[in-house]
Amino acid sequence: MKRSVKILLILLGAALLTVLVIVANISRSRSQVKGVEVAIRYGDTPVLVSEQTVADTLASALPTLMQRQVKTVDCDQVAEAARRIPYLTNVSASVSVSGKVVVRADQRRPIARLYYADREYYIDRDGAVFPSSDAGACDVLIAGGDFAEPLRTDTLSPQMEALWKVAAYLDQEDDYSCLIDQIYVKRNGDIMMVPKVGDHVVELGDADNLDSKFDNLLTFYRKGMPRAGWDTYSQISLKFKGQVVCTKKTK
Repeated sequence: MKRSVKILLILLGAALLTVLVIVANISRSRSQVKGVEVAIRYGDTPVLVSEQTVADTLASALPTLMQRQVKTVDCDQVAEAARRIPYLTNVSASVSVSGKVVVRADQRRPIARLYYADREYYIDRDGAVFPSSDAGACDVLIAGGDFAEPLRTDTLSPQMEALWKVAAYLDQEDDYSCLIDQIYVKRNGDIMMVPKVGDHVVELGDADNLDSKFDNLLTFYRKGMPRAGWDTYSQISLKFKGQVVCTKKTK
């Protein structure tokens, strides 16, 4: 008998808890949005956009958000508004138990600072192009070029794709990234590079066979340059397969 009573009490308790949860959810869904909370994962990148700036941007893009009931909040719409902020990626939106709209995102990590038509942009590892920021600056590779096409942020032109490939390669190869300070794409798509050491330029050519080209450059820097002298050449070309072609400075 005591066992039956205990089981009955457990079942009644579970039923009561279920009812309370349902009532709480109904009450929450009918309540008004309590605010917007933004959480950005910055990693090791300087802040390019603050969480407050994102919250203010969302308030401007969705002016009625704070007047809505929780149940009427379209989280996909909120996330889409946040994705329009060019510094953010991997954006998600939800409503917390307390009734706040919560937006979570990663800040994009630039791999190169792009100079285009007297304006500054960044390129990240995904090939996204976005404006530089007054909030902060990243110490990354400098990129530029003699561009044949207008800059687009939704797709990369052949020249821009070549720049991005080289920048992404250098970003993941520490042995080579420490050698190069700037990259420049010519109108024909060939990449020129300015090293951090020496008074010369490096002609990379296209963005293919980068492992081989940079291996050749590093080997030449280690073995050839000390003998020839760092001020001997005006240009080092890696354009031709398996070769390092040097042009001496004119006196």
